[in-house]
Amino acid sequence: MTERRLTKPENHHNWVVVANSARARCFERDPANGALREICRFVHPASRQKGSELSGDRDGKARKGQSSTSFVPHTDHHEREHHAFAAELAHHLEAECLAHHVDHLAVLASPPFLGELRAELGPATQRVLAASVALDLTTCQGRDLEQRVTQLVGSIH
Repeated sequence: MTERRLTKPENHHNWVVVANSARARCFERDPANGALREICRFVHPASRQKGSELSGDRDGKARKGQSSTSFVPHTDHHEREHHAFAAELAHHLEAECLAHHVDHLAVLASPPFLGELRAELGPATQRVLAASVALDLTTCQGRDLEQRVTQLVGSIH
C-alpha cells in the first residue's frame, strides 16, 4: 500500500473516507464552508493485478495411485489482497483516531469493500464512525464529490 499525505489535518477533525478495494482518499471537512480538503490518499496496486500475477504457486496436487486431485486455495488471491488493503487502511484510521485527529468519520466505500473495512475497524475508529455508505465515489472529484457526500451523509457533526 502506498500512502501519500497531501496536507496536514486541521483542528476540526471531521473526516470523510472514500474507498474501494484498490484506492482510498481521506478528506477533512472545512467547518466554515463544508468543503472537502484531501488529506491523504492510498493506492493498493496488487488489488488490480491478475490472479496469476499475485501468486507464484500453482494449485496444490496430490496423487494416490492412478488418481490425482487438485487443491484450490480457500481464499482467492484478490480477496486476500482486498482484505490486506482493508486491514492497512483500518490500521491507519485507528492510528489517526488514537492521535485525536478524527472526531467524526464517514466512510463511503464500494459494497464488498465496505464490509471488509468495517470488520477491520478498531475500537477508537468505531467510536467516531458517524456514517457508512455502500457506494464507490473514488472517481468523483471536486464539487460533484462534495455534493454527493453532503447528500449521502450530511455534515457528520
